Amino acid sequence: MKINYHMHSQYSIDGEMSIEEACEKAIELGLKEIAFTDHLDIDWPDPNYEFGALDIEKYLIDIEKNRERYKDCLKIKTGIEVGLQPHVLEEVEDIIVTYPFDFVIASIHIIQRMDPYQGDYYKNRTKEECYRLYYEETLELVKEFSNFDVLGHIGYIRRYSPFPYEQDEDLICLSLIDEILKVLITKGKGIEVNTSGYKHASKTPMPTPRILARYKDLGGTIITLGSDAHTIDDVGFGLDLGCSVIRESGFKHITSYTERKPEFISII
Repeated sequence: MKINYHMHSQYSIDGEMSIEEACEKAIELGLKEIAFTDHLDIDWPDPNYEFGALDIEKYLIDIEKNRERYKDCLKIKTGIEVGLQPHVLEEVEDIIVTYPFDFVIASIHIIQRMDPYQGDYYKNRTKEECYRLYYEETLELVKEFSNFDVLGHIGYIRRYSPFPYEQDEDLICLSLIDEILKVLITKGKGIEVNTSGYKHASKTPMPTPRILARYKDLGGTIITLGSDAHTIDDVGFGLDLGCSVIRESGFKHITSYTERKPEFISII
């Protein structure tokens, strides 16, 4: 079954497609189910990027309108991608429990009030130091916060890294990665295979196949698949490759969500 559980519309500050346009493209590509997961990153450190400015009421109405419009050919789920920072967790929790989301991705985009996209995060640090700080922050946040369904794009730190790519860099801080995966499994949370990683020099999703295999070996069962699409061209990006990686890692199912409840879809 072809699904995409990570998509951003114009309700995200960096989204470039309407919900209707995304639905039309999904149908054209033969997708059967999608989840809109627009950004909510409260207290973004750069005032020029208002990632916390999601109009949730309008967003939900627009999704519902299109859910009805395309009900005969496309399942549309109401999701959100919440950015976690230590000082916003209570506010994030209040929003999640207030609205009827089907699916919640928790992501770490900001590390100690630094945005890797801006580049300063990497200055005066080695590659290992940059990775360690990201994974340490991630571990503490997933320990403290529980109201989400999957952890988004594990290994995100590589997306804007100025360091030359090395084949084994996904194994940097492996013990920390294992601890993150164990916390997720203990809490009944999943991870996503984010196919935007195929645009990176590594040509692998986030997390990489080796980290995905470790999640499986540790007892993980919940996997979602998403392209992290912000534009029409990326609605189907890498989904077939991502599904193959999931299957090759030993998983027989991917996961969809309705009213925050996981449902397992066979991929064999």
